[in-house]
Amino acid sequence: LAFFYAYALQRTTIRGKGFFYIIAFMPLIAPSIMQALALIFLFGRNGLITAHFLKISWSIYGATGIIASEVLYCFPHAVVILYTTLSAVDTRLDEAAQSLGASPLKVFWKVTVPAAKYGLVSAAALTFNLTITDFGNPVVIGGDYNVLATEIFSQVTNLYRFDLGATISVILLVPSVCAFLINYYISKRGFALISGAARPFLQPSRTFKKWGFTIYCGLIAFAIMLVFATVIMGSFVKVWPYDWTLTLKHFHFPSLGGYASIWTSFKVSMAVGLLGAFSTLIAGYIVEKKRPFGVEFLYLLSVMPAAIPGLVMGLGYILAFNEPYYFFYGTPWIIVICVVICNFTLGTLSSVANLKNIDPSVEEAAISLGADSVRTFIRVIFPLSMVAFVQNFIYFFMRAMTTISAVIFLVTATIHLAAIEIIQLDNDGWTASANAMTTCIIAIVVGMLLVLRLLAGTRGFAG
Repeated sequence: LAFFYAYALQRTTIRGKGFFYIIAFMPLIAPSIMQALALIFLFGRNGLITAHFLKISWSIYGATGIIASEVLYCFPHAVVILYTTLSAVDTRLDEAAQSLGASPLKVFWKVTVPAAKYGLVSAAALTFNLTITDFGNPVVIGGDYNVLATEIFSQVTNLYRFDLGATISVILLVPSVCAFLINYYISKRGFALISGAARPFLQPSRTFKKWGFTIYCGLIAFAIMLVFATVIMGSFVKVWPYDWTLTLKHFHFPSLGGYASIWTSFKVSMAVGLLGAFSTLIAGYIVEKKRPFGVEFLYLLSVMPAAIPGLVMGLGYILAFNEPYYFFYGTPWIIVICVVICNFTLGTLSSVANLKNIDPSVEEAAISLGADSVRTFIRVIFPLSMVAFVQNFIYFFMRAMTTISAVIFLVTATIHLAAIEIIQLDNDGWTASANAMTTCIIAIVVGMLLVLRLLAGTRGFAG
């Protein structure tokens, strides 16, 4: 699904590419559990489509629901890899094949697909990793169908079997690490296909091709928007799907956390955003510019968190820091540290990529004028890396607001997070209030994106 979507954005001349691009990445601004909630409202035992439109008894609970929700959840992650892959492959290969008499279909299967094979494998490995480690969707829509992530949670929280939970975590860690290594290896191979002579020029697509891909992208965009519309509408209607009277009663959260959990999530996310953006910029600066002894080991430590599932990381933090002398245990700071470490890899890679574009002579000039490393970083490197810093802040903030797996074990009786409250509300039967909590998270993330976009445009460092 993601490959043909990315192909339409990169290799055709359809209209509305900007719209389709934005819609593809909408799932990133909401908790992963949102897909499961929407599918239950649409295709559950009392779903709008199954029970009321089609009048059938089938429901989406179980493996089918997990697969459908994970496809929607992983779609933007796969799109970004395949979009980058297709943009890097020289389009003149297609033109050469056409000039030799190959039909458009043959050009696609014999030239385009083989050129993008590394991106396809990389996207598949990443999707596998995201799916096998996800907790939010299976716990809501899985029903009696157990997966490793839900089994770990059940053993730890219901049976207090930390030893068995740790054992299952190791089992989960094996395929996760293997998928990460495959993705890492394939990504390295894929970069070799990037041509310095690649041209962005596109020939006008034929009418049939243009309309075909427009309809295809439109259907996927509609499915994504339907998920958002269902969750948001489910927050405001009185009784889904019987009474469509608009109401705000679902926003009076019948849970311990309530609005306090939203405020806590916001504060934690701000701390994660600032700490994550600063720490990854410093890590990237050390790895790319300073290159001290053992830099390869430092780089390995920076990318390792991507291979560790969030659920395993959270359980590891409990087992490692459950001692009185760890002052941050049982406080929001352990959540901040855990979320920063879980998402450290992408932030570091983004910082390294940005620092590669800074001419070394700029730093050399500062040092020759008497500035030490700290002053050079603060006065020269940091201002030049402001775009990467803001992007990393947005990424860390979004992840902190929407993540579930990494923090499910770290919340306490006094520390409530909005994303975890969604699961608890749904488990207690308050599904409409769970939708309302999801809507609040989406509103906060969108609001932060708009504020930062405004500030970035005002201060002139918008990328």
